Amino acid sequence: MSKQYVETKVIPFYSTNATQEMNISSLFNEMLLVSEHQLHAVGIDSQQMVQHGIGWVVTKYHLEVQRLPLIDEQIKITTQANSYNKFFCYRTFTVQDAAGNELLTLISNWVMMDIKERKLMPIVPKVMEQIDCEYSEDVWRFPRIKRIKDAKQKKQYQTRFFDIDVNGHVNNAVYLDWMLDSLGRDFLLSHQIKSLDIKYDREVAYGQTVQSSVQLENNSSYHQISSDHKTNAQAQIEWTKRND
Repeated sequence: MSKQYVETKVIPFYSTNATQEMNISSLFNEMLLVSEHQLHAVGIDSQQMVQHGIGWVVTKYHLEVQRLPLIDEQIKITTQANSYNKFFCYRTFTVQDAAGNELLTLISNWVMMDIKERKLMPIVPKVMEQIDCEYSEDVWRFPRIKRIKDAKQKKQYQTRFFDIDVNGHVNNAVYLDWMLDSLGRDFLLSHQIKSLDIKYDREVAYGQTVQSSVQLENNSSYHQISSDHKTNAQAQIEWTKRND
């Protein structure tokens, strides 16, 4: 197991919304930036990996939330590459407030991608050794995501140039914006995320039109991003009402 890597941040106003809480997409991007800094600290340059045709791609997230960071709040983000096997790498994140109270935890599943061929490739052991990440045959299990059967709410989005990351496809955080936006303003102002699971099935490219579908059941929402009649991502979110 690799060493923990820690950074302290202050939440800027542009990473928050009308609730004064940090946007989920901004939160995920900030946590991934910290993991990127850990790689840089041991001499791994993701840009150089991309130039050599190799990219990191996240396939699953499991998020547990006590509360989201607030505007101007100081937080501490801790990350660790826990283990890897032939095709998967597992990384965890925790976010704490200035007093050391845990705000949220994130578990993630990563793969390496051959950027030219657009297909998965075996994890490169040399890269994992540089961050002291141990090899293990253990496969981490993530919650199974319930598929949508009867979506009452659907919205379409056109992918933009600014949605595309260095791997040549839509950044994983953009999917979260598409999913949450489909719930509408009133719901988002009156509910808080308790947990979130998301699975990325197929990449979305520049210029594609995607459909964000959502099905609400009690305190849960079930989401699907699709394009060309194929599923790109699925998610399920547990919610609590604000002020409950």
